[in-house]
Amino acid sequence: MKTVLYLIALIVFPLVIQAQIANPGFENWTNFGTYDSPDSWGNLNATTASTGIFTVTKGTTAPASGAAYIKLMTREIGGNTITPGIIVTGQLDPVTHRPISGFAYTGRPEKLKGKWQYMGYGADVASISAWLTRWNPLTQQRDTIARLNGSPSGMLHSWGNFSFSFEYQSGNNPDTAVVMISSSSQTPVKNSFIWIDDVSFDGTVTGLENPVSVQSFNVFPNPATSYTKVNLVSQQQGLVRIVLSDNIGNQVLETEEGVSVGSNQITLDLSSGRIKSGIYFLQVYTSSQTYARKLIIRK
Repeated sequence: MKTVLYLIALIVFPLVIQAQIANPGFENWTNFGTYDSPDSWGNLNATTASTGIFTVTKGTTAPASGAAYIKLMTREIGGNTITPGIIVTGQLDPVTHRPISGFAYTGRPEKLKGKWQYMGYGADVASISAWLTRWNPLTQQRDTIARLNGSPSGMLHSWGNFSFSFEYQSGNNPDTAVVMISSSSQTPVKNSFIWIDDVSFDGTVTGLENPVSVQSFNVFPNPATSYTKVNLVSQQQGLVRIVLSDNIGNQVLETEEGVSVGSNQITLDLSSGRIKSGIYFLQVYTSSQTYARKLIIRK
């Protein structure tokens, strides 16, 4: 009997009301006639059903525990499209292959752990990602509280353990969590696979080391064209994370910078082709706080 204990690019996630991750051991599936789908995990099976090819399937032969596990495989769909096997704890956008929802969660876990088998073809590798986020009423978008990214190496054809640590960017508690697992990375290769069983959060993080407290924060020039400068006064030496997002929540710039005690000035290059004219939100994350300013860019 498996314990049901479960668990974002950002990412703007609508909140799904759910106390914990459902179906963490992939014991529960729903049949849709031509395919099965794991309960509570978004995937692409409905999208590829017309082709009769599925990237997410149920495994029942020698699971890590219980009666079932999940098999994700990168497949060729429609004769010329290589599509990875992807699952998320919520809804998955069938076009962008990114999460569009999560589930209610307020804990601060140290790690994500589970069981896996895997093999990547060529330079391809599977990926496991997770985000803990919190709604920011000031910016009307989600702040990233913590995140993790992990990938296997080589191949493993018997059940092994994985454990990846969260990188915390805030001392706040999240209100939403998302876990995403894919059989491929940025350049998918046909037949790469990952099998997963018994996923769970592990441990608790109660605080962050070397907390940075910002006394003042402003951005100039604003409006900006090719660059802007972030001016802040810090009471401690440490790291801050700076994120620039457009008005629908897409991250267009992210950087981590060291700050010293006193006045600091950080120049942001806005010349990237991803950054167009418009209204943006610039956020500075410390270990315990989030600061935000509206930034207008005119090119």
